Amino acid sequence: MKGQLIKQHRKFKDMTLEELAEGICSVSYLSKIEHNTMNASDEIYRLIGERLNIRLENLNEEFDETIYKEIIHWHEAVQLKDYKLMDKLQKKCHKLLQKNHNIELSNLYKVVHSRYKLTKHNKPLSQKIAKELRVVLSQSSNEYRFLYYKTLGVHYFLNSEYKEAVKHFHCAEEMMEKLPNHDNELFYHFSLAYTRLRMYVESNYYANLAIEGYQKSLTYSKITDCYMMLAINYNFLGVHNVAERLFRKLLKGSKEHLSSVDEGRIYHNLGYIYTSQKKYSSAIDYLLIALKLKEEAQQSPVSTLFLLAQTSFQLDDNEAAWEYLSRGEREANDRNDTKYKHKFFVLKNKINQTTQEDSFIKELEKHVIPDLLTLNEFNDYKNHLEFLAELYYERRMYKKSSMFFIEANRYKSSQIKDLL
Repeated sequence: MKGQLIKQHRKFKDMTLEELAEGICSVSYLSKIEHNTMNASDEIYRLIGERLNIRLENLNEEFDETIYKEIIHWHEAVQLKDYKLMDKLQKKCHKLLQKNHNIELSNLYKVVHSRYKLTKHNKPLSQKIAKELRVVLSQSSNEYRFLYYKTLGVHYFLNSEYKEAVKHFHCAEEMMEKLPNHDNELFYHFSLAYTRLRMYVESNYYANLAIEGYQKSLTYSKITDCYMMLAINYNFLGVHNVAERLFRKLLKGSKEHLSSVDEGRIYHNLGYIYTSQKKYSSAIDYLLIALKLKEEAQQSPVSTLFLLAQTSFQLDDNEAAWEYLSRGEREANDRNDTKYKHKFFVLKNKINQTTQEDSFIKELEKHVIPDLLTLNEFNDYKNHLEFLAELYYERRMYKKSSMFFIEANRYKSSQIKDLL
């Protein structure tokens, strides 16, 4: 076990065998130590430990079932986003591992700690941490590998690299088949990633798997999250009557499990449903409730302000449309929200009836559409491609129009192909 610990820390520090062995022992001797085919003297371990800044003499390397259970308990708290408990358990597990250096437990701690940081800070992992997790993958347990792939999937999701997220979740799913228990959270993350890729059928499949598991464990808050995902997917699929029923069911039956953030999302989506059905007055009512809830929860109101501006424009209420558009533009600029900067730019030109001007078409083609693809905003990417194609058609530039219509229709199949 000491040899494996030495090898891991050497790789973490980007040291070669020669660099670590210099002045301590031969390279071949160090290699045998790392492969656990030879036990060194306490003095050799002391010198190697000093160079790596770790303590190797008299380590307790026994697998401690109590520590293992505490790490798993910590991971469960992270999954449930119980911030108070997960902070407490992080400190407890760290303290326990100061006296026990079992390599399997140390590795499990590292991967759960990485997931803990992802959840607490809602930011992708640093390159250094991702590398440290990857270094031990080939020598790790199936449980570590499962947690590694799931954690990296969450990392890529937070980095808006949804295809990479799905690929890692599939690797995690393969590893999960080798473990005694299924992880419902993995199915939920699958659903989230597929929704971002606008692959709603796949997303619904995994959301239903997650619901089935969460119902068995009576994890009501997560059941609510999954039903929210299903409703959003049906919304985007255009099955608005089913989506509306699910959203209203959540408002009625899950009130005690809904945060103000989730409640704001529900009213926003109900507003979207009514806008899609051209029931603009009802849409405005729901969107105003959503806006109030988002502002109270200090959540970004940009998407709701955009829908309010767009819906007011459909009602020919240009005064209200300009008010919401101006507020939305300020919010998008303050938050450096590229997606909504572009969406407000396009809407502004629609209101001003300047979409046939050369400057608008150039901006749409050269900046707006490429940025939306880079951001993995595939639905907006497709919609703006179709809009550009229509503009070129109106100009009787049929070849360019056809090119953009073809690209709009191609993107869905190319997404699926990339994931195969």
